Amino acid sequence: MWVVVVLVLSALVKPEVAVNRETSYPTEEACKAAIAKNIPARLDAKNKEAFAEGYRRYVCIRVPTDAKTGAAKPDAAKPQAGASPAGKPPLPQQVPAPK
Repeated sequence: MWVVVVLVLSALVKPEVAVNRETSYPTEEACKAAIAKNIPARLDAKNKEAFAEGYRRYVCIRVPTDAKTGAAKPDAAKPQAGASPAGKPPLPQQVPAPK
């Protein structure tokens, strides 16, 4: 199962992450197709500009599921606050270039 996740990074605050829990997709390709078809048309002018310039991203993330039922596993491994994947140091925040 795949879901759409919205990522927004700001220089002075923590990253914003939102998961669309209302809709899931059976494949990554179906998820990406839904983003391409639906996202740009639903954004207001400010968010559409941020999306076009790469400051706002919509990505597909695979959700661990139970092999028997296909349902999302409620207790899937969750990263600890401040932890980074595979013990790597966290990435530095990037500041947009001045216009």
